[in-house]
Amino acid sequence: MTLSIQSFNPFAGASTAGASPVGTSSYTPYSPTAPASGDTGTGFSTDFTSISSKLAAGAGGGFAAYKMGAKMGADFKSIFAGGQGGGFLTGMKNVAITGFKGAGLSALVGAGVSAVANGVGVATGKVESGQAVSNVVGDTITSAVGGLGAVTLGGLGNLALGSMGVAGLPLTIITVGLGAAGGVGASFLKDKIMNKN
Repeated sequence: MTLSIQSFNPFAGASTAGASPVGTSSYTPYSPTAPASGDTGTGFSTDFTSISSKLAAGAGGGFAAYKMGAKMGADFKSIFAGGQGGGFLTGMKNVAITGFKGAGLSALVGAGVSAVANGVGVATGKVESGQAVSNVVGDTITSAVGGLGAVTLGGLGNLALGSMGVAGLPLTIITVGLGAAGGVGASFLKDKIMNKN
């Protein structure tokens, strides 16, 4: 009598009648997965661009409000001073001049912050160089427009809080915060307008 040893494969299925083969899946946890339909893999780049844009606008607006907020508050006060400080028309002219100076300061700071942020993005491979240049130009324009709102908001806050007796460092901090909020608000507004079809 001879003994024979047969190998058994549990995944190959049974060869006896009435038994069905066992199905196997082609899934393996080690294979890479394909991106979802419509996903280009640039989600991080878009987030990076959005964050750097908000940062540039906030920094520009905050700096402009820091430098020009008290002046803007004085200019607003001169509009309603009843003849003191040059009257209504002179006050309006001064408000416009201060607003444009604030826009220029905000644009300079916003461009600098955006250039640094996008430079880091290019160096780390998160942003392509062509997109980085476009981002810096867009952030500069947004910061300039946001600077008008930032200085106006900072000036009104400075005027209102100054009339309530707030002075010194707390007044400066609140003025800068209002300016930064105005700059970031302009950036959100730009995003809504640009993304609108």
